[in-house]
Amino acid sequence: MGMSMTSRLLGVVIAFALTSGIVAHAAEAPQRPLAPITFTSASALPVALQTAASRVTETATGAFDPGAAIRAAYQRDHVALEHLRQQASQLKGSAHPEFNQYISDREGALTELERTSLATSRPDVANTIAAMDTLVTAAQARLDLELSTAAKSQGSSQSAKSHNNKH
Repeated sequence: MGMSMTSRLLGVVIAFALTSGIVAHAAEAPQRPLAPITFTSASALPVALQTAASRVTETATGAFDPGAAIRAAYQRDHVALEHLRQQASQLKGSAHPEFNQYISDREGALTELERTSLATSRPDVANTIAAMDTLVTAAQARLDLELSTAAKSQGSSQSAKSHNNKH
């Protein structure tokens, strides 16, 4: 019973802290509202929920400790870039090392954004995190394009082989 009561109390405290952070953000920066989250598909739902939770946490943290919010966003986006690097292992030929270099360049840009922002006395949390997220979004779009191009070329070469085998 004591553990259940403690867990409930902790849940209430966390909910209150998050709500307070969101209210503080709204009061501090009404011109920069929280970005809406759109769910693209059922398979992306857990990722979208994680992203939404991260944004709420970063916004709440940013109201109290901007540096911590930026460091958390940096860590999240760095992990996302590493996941993209792993997904790119499907690429063949020169596309794979080229994409790895592209990801390395994005990681450098991500690190530079974090350092530049943290070097200021009052970092712009929302814009810094948005810029970091844009790097990851662009990398995801590029990987999607590379993978779809590779799949199309593989599909056309297989249909050409089957066409030649018929003749």
